[in-house]
Amino acid sequence: MKPKKLIFIILGVVIVAALVCALSGQLGKLVQASNPEQTPAAAETPVEVAVRARGQVIPGTWGELSFGGSGQLVEWLVAEGEEVAAGQVLGRLNTAPAELALRQAQLDLEIARDRLEKADLDQHDRIQEAELALSQAEGRLAQSGARYPSIAQAQVNLERAQKALIDAEEAYRQTSEYPGMFETPGVREHYQENIDRAKQDLTVAQAAYNSSRGEQAATTQERQILETEVTRARMNLEIVQRGADPSLAQDIRRAELQVERAQADLEAMTLRAPFAGTVVRLRIKPEDWAQPGMAVLTLADLNTLRVETSDLDEWGVTRIAIGDMARITFTAFDEKTVTGRVSEIALRGEALTGGDVAYRVLITLDEPDPDLRWGMTVRVSIPVEE
Repeated sequence: MKPKKLIFIILGVVIVAALVCALSGQLGKLVQASNPEQTPAAAETPVEVAVRARGQVIPGTWGELSFGGSGQLVEWLVAEGEEVAAGQVLGRLNTAPAELALRQAQLDLEIARDRLEKADLDQHDRIQEAELALSQAEGRLAQSGARYPSIAQAQVNLERAQKALIDAEEAYRQTSEYPGMFETPGVREHYQENIDRAKQDLTVAQAAYNSSRGEQAATTQERQILETEVTRARMNLEIVQRGADPSLAQDIRRAELQVERAQADLEAMTLRAPFAGTVVRLRIKPEDWAQPGMAVLTLADLNTLRVETSDLDEWGVTRIAIGDMARITFTAFDEKTVTGRVSEIALRGEALTGGDVAYRVLITLDEPDPDLRWGMTVRVSIPVEE
């Protein structure tokens, strides 16, 4: 047999043997797959189901502070990184204009109070003057009634005089009917004298009555004038007794409000810490101009850092609850992981770019970590049931 032919035969045998071995292995796998009970099953590792989101570290409390007034910054009394207490003064604007306005308002208040005090001191004298004026008016009214006799009295006197004349004439007539009565010396003359006297009295009474009626019109007009004077004097006394002019008290109240407003404007020139925290950033420098609402200082409570998610979706928010455990991984610390609890879940979602909706979730750390910084990015995993 030639050597070249022998080589081909050997190669053919090797190839056949390789194919047989390959087919034998696949056949065994097929048999094992068709009879799983004949081989032990490998142990499977359970897969954890969790809600995952990204987020960042934020302070428990923080704010961008601004002055309540406008002016030039005079000084900062704190530095960045400094911890401050609630109510501590942080900085001041130029207070000169506000101080001047306050002094002017205080001066106006002093003037208003002096006016009212002077009015109170004069009150006693004014009351006495008003009482005297009323007494004098009442006296003049009383004198006017006594100055002229009453027409009623004049009429009574007239009627009496008329009756006296009638009686005298009747007496004369009756006496004349008895014979011999006038024969007695002096009788006729006596009765005639009574008649003459009665006529004279009637003439005087009639004249007095006529005079009273003529004077009645003038007396009535005078009394009306005097009664008006009494009424005015009484009203003036009542007004004086009420006290000082009410407008003086109103002036004081307006001045007090001006002082309060000036004090508030002066206080607005000072910036105070609304809560205890750390000065994170001073946004302006001395001599810069500040306006109400303009952020000039960032203050944060860095002792109570939390985690806030930024992209937790609708599916995830429906599967978590307040108090759920969460794992937070920090990429800045080589995948360092800490634990915390869900402390707040937003009631309303926020639209993200692309149309997705995200719900803000806050997580409180189980233990504070001094290495954390505001703004660090994290990955959040919240285990849930399948």
